[in-house]
Order: sequence, then structure tokens, then C-alpha cells
Amino acid sequence: MGDGEAEPPAADELEEYVGLFEGDGELDDLGDGLGAVGDGLDDELAAELGGGGDADESDSELVRGLERQESEMLESEVEDVGEMPFTDEQLSTADELDFSDVSLNSAQARHAAELIATNSAITAIHFDGHDLPIGDMNEEDELEWDSEEYTDVEAIIIAEILKKDGCPVKRLDLARNQITDQGAKALALALQENSTLEYLNLESNMIGEKGGAALGRAVQGNKSLQYLNLMYNSLANSNQTTLRDIWQQERQGQLGLHL
Repeated sequence: MGDGEAEPPAADELEEYVGLFEGDGELDDLGDGLGAVGDGLDDELAAELGGGGDADESDSELVRGLERQESEMLESEVEDVGEMPFTDEQLSTADELDFSDVSLNSAQARHAAELIATNSAITAIHFDGHDLPIGDMNEEDELEWDSEEYTDVEAIIIAEILKKDGCPVKRLDLARNQITDQGAKALALALQENSTLEYLNLESNMIGEKGGAALGRAVQGNKSLQYLNLMYNSLANSNQTTLRDIWQQERQGQLGLHL
């Protein structure tokens, strides 16, 4: 308001004024009009005080949509760890492990990964036809593990080590491997705890709708990741839309996201 301008009456004052003239048709009409003006002023004031109401509503809707998408895809996959091919002591103390003749389900891989992540002595895990030089994750900031035939088991182990405090890895290239939804979900959980990784390449794997939804949720909370490549996977259109929306919202642009 400029100097000398009167403050507009509040809505309740207008209603009191109109009440004095009840029964007169013209004055009733005038009262209705003045009441509408007062309501409009109150609405404008609320909008100014609220500031960004539309943006807040949009953000909330995005979060609700993502949670709804994840909820719809909850799995009833409760796998029993069962008998492990290695003892807990071996997994947590050995400097090398040989997985070449064993087959692990997802639950067994998670159990093994949790123990391996506590093993400061381990340098490598041998698989059939390839190795996982796990010791490098404690020393290197760039890991080029492109086209290594890594499966979900390797991805689950890698993800568990990414959760460790002080893991130095900033750049992780896992393109052209055989990682599916299980491995992608493990990596997504790691991203929710990791604050170091800046670059993650998962191009040309076998990640589908469930893995895509998990990565979308992870991207929303992670502040360090600036590059994510999911090209040539099997993400649903809804995954791609959600990921783009979240990436845009969290990073003020689409730069660094490849779908």
C-alpha cells in the first residue's frame, strides 16, 4: 500500500457491515459483492503467504506417484538363505573366494555380500570365466567393469561395498553386463546411503520395470550422482517418465541422465 491509502476491510468486517442492511434487496446485492471482494483479498493474502503452492503440490504428487508405482510392484519373493556354500568366517576373513562352482540365489548373495563388505583382507572373488577384483573398491575412485559378464550376484556384492563409509569409488562402469532387477534394486539401495558415487553406467543390461522403479526412488534422495546411464535396458515408459521428472527436479535439468 502507498502512503495515505486505506487498508482494505477484512472479510469479517465486510460481512458485519452487510448484516446491518439485511432485508433490502439492493443492499443485499451490494453485500454479496463486497463479501466476494473480501474473500478475494483473503485468498490473495493466503497465496502470498503460502508461496509456491502449485510447486509443492506438484512435488507431493510426484512422490505419491513414485511410491504408488513401487507399492504396485512389491514382490512376494521371500527366499530362504538355506545352506550356504561358505561359512560366515570364510566370507568375512578370506583374502580370496572361489564362486566358480556355486550358484547363489538372491538371499544367499545378500547374506554373502554383507559379510564380504566387512572383510578388509579380501582382494578378489573368482567366478566361472571372470573375476571380481573387490579389493579395488577400497583403493580406486574409477572402476571400468564394462562387459565383464557380471550378474546380479556381483552387482549385489558391489552394492554392499558401496554402502561402506569411506568407499572411494566415484565412477562405476557396469555397462554391457547381465544385471537384472535384483542387481539394480541392490544398487538403488546403495545409492540411498552412498554420498561419493558421481557416475553410474548401467547401459545394455537387463534391468526392467522393478529395477527402474527402485532406481527412481534412489535418485530422489541421492545428491552426489550426476550421471546415470540406463539406455538399452527394458525400463517401462512409466519408469522413464518418473526418472526424468525426478532428475529434473533434483538436479535442475536433464543433463547427465540417459534413458
